[in-house]
Amino acid sequence: MAVLLFAAQSNFAQQKDNPWSFEAGVNYVNVYSVGEDTPQGAFLDEYFNINDHWNVGTYFAVTRDFGKWVSLTARGSFNNITKWGENANNERVFVDNLTYYGMDGMVNIKFLADTKIKPYVTLGGGYTWIEEGTYNTFSLEEGSDNLVGAGTVNYGLGLTYDITDRFGVNLQFVYKHTFKEYLTKHFQNSVGVYYNLGKSAPKEEPKEVFDADNDGVEDAHDLCPSVAGKKEFAGCPDTDGDGIPDSLDKCPNEKNIQGGCPVKEVKTSDMQGNNTNSANVSKEPKILDTEKTVYFEFNSAQLDNNAKQVLDAVIEMTKNASSVSIHVDGHTDNTGKETFNKTLSSDRANNVKGYLTANGVPSNSIITDSFGETKPKADNSSETGRALNRRAELKIKIAVN
Repeated sequence: MAVLLFAAQSNFAQQKDNPWSFEAGVNYVNVYSVGEDTPQGAFLDEYFNINDHWNVGTYFAVTRDFGKWVSLTARGSFNNITKWGENANNERVFVDNLTYYGMDGMVNIKFLADTKIKPYVTLGGGYTWIEEGTYNTFSLEEGSDNLVGAGTVNYGLGLTYDITDRFGVNLQFVYKHTFKEYLTKHFQNSVGVYYNLGKSAPKEEPKEVFDADNDGVEDAHDLCPSVAGKKEFAGCPDTDGDGIPDSLDKCPNEKNIQGGCPVKEVKTSDMQGNNTNSANVSKEPKILDTEKTVYFEFNSAQLDNNAKQVLDAVIEMTKNASSVSIHVDGHTDNTGKETFNKTLSSDRANNVKGYLTANGVPSNSIITDSFGETKPKADNSSETGRALNRRAELKIKIAVN
């Protein structure tokens, strides 16, 4: 017991929320299948013969969780016992509504704690009172209907099922052993409904927002994080107001007519013979080489508005490009199985590609890859870190003449 309590205390640090739950239901006392002489029977004999041997009552319980694996339960139960066993002729033996009270404390060790269905083992002890009757007379007091009690050692198996975050069903089978002859050993089985007092979906830790240029676009989504710009250009400015962000505008201080720069008039004489001017001099293409990241909600590959805003700016960058090369890498946090995360990261990368190609970026200029949970960008031990790992990274190279 000391070892279990120590495990409960050490596991408490992992408990985020919602430690208390309350429970109520029906319990069934079976004094027959306990390995005693007639009118009781052999151990586990006709154990599930509910009609002949199970006495129905009620119980109430309160449980305190210590992490996902360990909990402590205090339970009070009440019954009236009428079915005591069978005689030598296999005829049922009844008693006269003997009052039964039980007070018990149990340690529960859960398995499969992250699933809706959670099997567990339970052990502990308590004190039980059974009214004196034909087969259990002990009291030195006058009369034969006194309550006689003794301590018990309890152990058993159980199964819980979470219907919702707050409600669930608990099925339990417990053997209660007493070392006093005047209190019979017995089984106490039960089924009930529990309510988690504070159970709720885990709260996401608030993400720290960085906006170095104070333009209202987070640095994580800002294509020009050091210069204040416009949201429609994903944080990049448009100095000349020609609808092309400065990062893509070949003439950022001159309002465009074509390609970001004014179209210069070319005289016919300049186009004849060997007489040329600057309008005929070819320029080296401007190479834009950058990286951007889009983020995803938990367990999702859908693009939200922030992700689309980043991708829309990338699409705008490609419109005047002579060549485009984009490499998209999908990633996940470490929640869930590795094979699932691999597929999810592939879906994220492909959804980014699909959005780009649907908006005019050539499909053959985009390469996708997926890494699942293998290349985290941040520590997966916090919600903030896991949020940063749910991402697709774009390596972009664009040539503009």
